[in-house]
Amino acid sequence: MEGGGKRILFGGDSGYGPHYAEAGRNFDGFDLVILENGQYDEAWPHIHMLPEETARAAEELGSKALLPAHSGKFSIANHPWDDPFKRIATASLERPYRLLTPKIGEVVYLDDREQTFPHWWEGME
Repeated sequence: MEGGGKRILFGGDSGYGPHYAEAGRNFDGFDLVILENGQYDEAWPHIHMLPEETARAAEELGSKALLPAHSGKFSIANHPWDDPFKRIATASLERPYRLLTPKIGEVVYLDDREQTFPHWWEGME
């Protein structure tokens, strides 16, 4: 999607592959990518990415910001509800993009590079 001087990619359901790097090259990067980060399993590589793959895909897309999706909802996979948040936070360290992990309903300001999001999932059951 393009508008207001911003380029945004909504990834939907997808396994990791070379298509992310290709899109990053073809579109010369994105202001925001919204990529799956939950409901994964090593046995489903073509359905949902693992958090580490999501982090890699966001970097290959040339994204300035990553908003993980499919996290903290109902469970269809064999991982704890907070595992996607923990793993994407770790996998995003030292990456060139800004990781956005707002609480549901929290406003995100794409142009505010100082806006931070606490690890709100920590300590929740």
